[in-house]
Amino acid sequence: MSIFIITGARSLDNTAHGIPKEVVSQLVGRAAQAGKNIAVRGCQSTTEIARCLRNARDNGAEFILLDPGPRGLVNGALAPALENLSIPYIEVHDDDFGALETALDIGHPLNVIQGYGAQSYVMALSIALERMGFAECENDVHVGT
Repeated sequence: MSIFIITGARSLDNTAHGIPKEVVSQLVGRAAQAGKNIAVRGCQSTTEIARCLRNARDNGAEFILLDPGPRGLVNGALAPALENLSIPYIEVHDDDFGALETALDIGHPLNVIQGYGAQSYVMALSIALERMGFAECENDVHVGT
């Protein structure tokens, strides 16, 4: 089973899926210590993000870190997919644009992490692993949930 990282389109995407390769490496390593895999999917539209969310459980996802991008929820295309999502998720924003107000009322994310750059993904993964019962995995710092 895996932890999925689903990211929306980026205007300046010069890295894999919008996440620096070094950060992806760190995430993969931390998840592996808990016996979990990381699957990263970069999507070019909200329609593609919604499709990934709808298919996540069938593809082995146990937890989702969702970064819809700066315009991720503006048109509401993600609302039905998030409302029907049966997998816990954390909304992640690696920038200071912040979560859109509607994001907090759709699908009930466990948490919203924003404004910490690539470190937002690391923080979100720490929370996800803790929620999954792997609080002691290589992590000397209690993140809190």
